[in-house]
Amino acid sequence: MGDQQPNPRSDQPGPEQEPVDNHQAEKLAFENKMLRAVLDSMPDNISIKDLQGCYIFDNSGHARFLGVTDRLQLVGKTVFDFLPAKIAARFHAEDLQVLRSGEPVVLSVDESVDREGNKVWMSVTKMPLRDENGEMIGLVSTTRDITARKKAEEQLARYAAELAEKNAQLEEDLKAARELQNALLPQSFPVFPSSVSPQASSLQFHHFFRPSSGVGGDFFHVFQLSDFLAGVFICDVMGHGVRAALVASILRALVEEARACATEPSSFLETVNRGLFRILNHTGLTMFVSACYLVADIRRGELRYANAGHPAPICVHQIRGSAEPLPLCGSKPDPVLGIFANPPYHSASCGLSAGDTLLLFTDGLFEVEGAPGQYFDQRGLLRSARQLASGCPEELCQRLVAEVQRFAATKDFADDVCLVAMEVDHLLKN
Repeated sequence: MGDQQPNPRSDQPGPEQEPVDNHQAEKLAFENKMLRAVLDSMPDNISIKDLQGCYIFDNSGHARFLGVTDRLQLVGKTVFDFLPAKIAARFHAEDLQVLRSGEPVVLSVDESVDREGNKVWMSVTKMPLRDENGEMIGLVSTTRDITARKKAEEQLARYAAELAEKNAQLEEDLKAARELQNALLPQSFPVFPSSVSPQASSLQFHHFFRPSSGVGGDFFHVFQLSDFLAGVFICDVMGHGVRAALVASILRALVEEARACATEPSSFLETVNRGLFRILNHTGLTMFVSACYLVADIRRGELRYANAGHPAPICVHQIRGSAEPLPLCGSKPDPVLGIFANPPYHSASCGLSAGDTLLLFTDGLFEVEGAPGQYFDQRGLLRSARQLASGCPEELCQRLVAEVQRFAATKDFADDVCLVAMEVDHLLKN
């Protein structure tokens, strides 16, 4: 009796059985459910295939993409069962590449179709799936629909192409406008008196002209009023670019229309202002123009001038080696052109001697920023003109421009620049 062993109860695990842990099974089921919920909530389409390319798992996004409502319909099937043969073959070839090489394909962009047959673009990542021993057992594929982004890129590319075409046309238009604007400037200068050669002329001219953006609002003109009277007009239209250039071209016509009163500076500016005000008033644009006009009498040795809000010209005396701005008629310049209908303009006068050079310029020549805290202003320009007083008009212009460019932080001008030099070589006898 003592040698007998008790029979095992039928509900006790035998030597071949593992104890059943209900709590662990419930925990595992819950974790699988949570993992499925997480995967289904992701915007990406996720699927797992076996080594033969058959689906064994997918999330709800992938199922919707393939048009499958019951995931069991997908298990055991391949991409060929859902997509057109040509696209399916490309996807399958990528699968085989990953399965054979063991190397992932990351963020490739593939063209596909949705279940309605519309072209879509997918960003695809394919990774080999391995077991705990490192053996390859399948393939994990993650795809994201980037159709909206791709369409946006294609739209941007079309816009860019259209913009490039329009820019090319604009460049052609600006080139033509630049050539037309240059044609409006004096192509040669008159001689005084008209019977002599340019080298023997009593007045010698030189100019520097550079718009900041292909075309600009600076403009100048030289009149031969008689054998001993020369008129020089310079102006600067508010702003720069095409709009300023258009106003400058209007001024060219107005200046020619005012030629009848060009011997009297104040009357000349009043006439130009009336015409400009009338035109600008009809457009509704708020534009204005600074201008200066002078008349040189090389027989009497006299200079008469009027100023409409423009930087005062500088008279360089070569013989004395000095330079000074032309004094205003009053405490300040008269109003700019184009703002008021009939403002009064006043003429001033001063003597003119052989060896004098008149410098007329726009503010782009001296409103220049240099190193931090440094600024080239009218006083700096006057100082430079005094230092360069002994040069001829061409040399004086070239050296002034070069000096300002050396000072500039960018080594160039940021605004339209116009500089006109008129040298009195000799006075004419009465």
